[in-house]
Amino acid sequence: MFLRIDDRLVHGQVVTAWIKQLNVKSILVIDDLAAGNPIISKALTMATPKNIKLVIKSVEDAKSCLCDFEEKDLLIITKAPVNAKKVIQENLCYEWKMNVGNMGMDAGRKKYAQTVYLDEENYAAIKELEAIENIDIFMQTVPGQTVTKF
Repeated sequence: MFLRIDDRLVHGQVVTAWIKQLNVKSILVIDDLAAGNPIISKALTMATPKNIKLVIKSVEDAKSCLCDFEEKDLLIITKAPVNAKKVIQENLCYEWKMNVGNMGMDAGRKKYAQTVYLDEENYAAIKELEAIENIDIFMQTVPGQTVTKF
């Protein structure tokens, strides 16, 4: 199962690079704000190519919906590792690839890569997930770029 951490959710890099690289047919956005806000949902829908199915779920709802998708056809996107941790821990039956692609600069965040800044809570979530055997966590902005580990 491929999960991308990207605080911009669906945007140009996802649409032009990751969808093509992964050959996905569906995107699952896991974000409480987007799931509850029709304006944000509409913007994400407009950013998604017409041939790609977009599903937007809250973190709680996403925990139990993964079996509704074909694993090889799905790209999961959420804004933060803490959200990813909640979903992954409820779905440990999958082999996970967690791509930390973009979390912007903000107060209280430390730089880990050119586009990855994490606060203590999100860094701790990554470290907890790294301890689980079937999860590969890496930083990479776009396919073809060098992969970096924490």
